[in-house]
Amino acid sequence: MVPNFWKKWRYPYLTAVFISILIAIILIQNQAFKDWILNLGSLEYIGALFAGIIFVSSFTAAISIAVIAIMTENINPMALALIGGVGAVMGDYLIFKLVRDHLTEELSTLFGKEETSHIKVLLHSKYIAWMLPIIGVFIIASPLPDEMGVSLLGISKMSEARFILISYISNSVGILMIASVAKVI
Repeated sequence: MVPNFWKKWRYPYLTAVFISILIAIILIQNQAFKDWILNLGSLEYIGALFAGIIFVSSFTAAISIAVIAIMTENINPMALALIGGVGAVMGDYLIFKLVRDHLTEELSTLFGKEETSHIKVLLHSKYIAWMLPIIGVFIIASPLPDEMGVSLLGISKMSEARFILISYISNSVGILMIASVAKVI
């Protein structure tokens, strides 16, 4: 149940993003939380799923990479990538839906309809529109946090099914690269 004051709040999703960033900063500075995250390596497949979920955020990507590296001691890198890819899709899909369904709407309210309409025209022009998904895929596939890549895919006219497939493949490849390097080292 959503409280009434939240329903009346003008920028609920921007506020939620800001609050989640603050919470992530506070948690990352807590040693008990860091230890708990690093112990995920002992949970094997459930830990791999959770490592995938936190792989997509700029505040938890480094922790996820450490967990993935630790997990390669007990889990095959390919299995780690396939399961971690599912978790990463879960995290990316949440970002995708927020950007597509709510954040662009709130940003247009914040900056005004006229300014955002110019940006929309620019982003959907024939010269830029085809580049957004390509750039977004490269960002998602890289070990860099996914927020920018997912946002680019969210503002493009990509279907949800195509997004899920691209996110899964890109994140699985990224996790496999990290796990493979960690296995060798």
